[in-house]
Amino acid sequence: MDSKRLQKEIPRKAIHVMFGIFFLLIISLLGPGLSLIIMGACMILGILVSFAITRGAKFKRLKKIVEKVERENEKKFPGKAAIYFFASAIILLFIFGTSKTIVITALSVQIFADAAGAIVGMSIGRHKLIGKKTIEGSTAFFLVAVGCISLFYPIQFALLPAIVATIIEALPLDDNLWVPLFTAITLILII
Repeated sequence: MDSKRLQKEIPRKAIHVMFGIFFLLIISLLGPGLSLIIMGACMILGILVSFAITRGAKFKRLKKIVEKVERENEKKFPGKAAIYFFASAIILLFIFGTSKTIVITALSVQIFADAAGAIVGMSIGRHKLIGKKTIEGSTAFFLVAVGCISLFYPIQFALLPAIVATIIEALPLDDNLWVPLFTAITLILII
């Protein structure tokens, strides 16, 4: 266990979960149409701020948040995880907007299962799977993904999308973009 990395990851994931819940509430309360506009605006704003930061702009309050949530490998593209999350949400809302439940379910998997997988993997993960991913972290991801999907669909519909999401999360892809998309596609195919 790398306690220094874990100490940075817990606040990072807490911020991700808080913002994730906020956006789930927006989608739930305002519906797909207005949510699509809000997510689009957030993504554009995120891209502009990221570009400004890479060009040397100093945003004092934002810098503190960025320092807490950015990993070392994300310094060249500040806000990358959030921008990819918005892109995924926009694609989901655009394609599956008539099924708000699919969108909320797929984003919930990314928000909650990703946080659980990272924290468990960093804290007790001992058995390497792929890269820095561990069997323990992936198991936590899978179990929380099943739980998230089961909140909206019967358990028999939760297992396959959770397996697909867990595989996608373990691969060297950006999970913020791909996990929600593959979760939604798998749900659509089996329902």
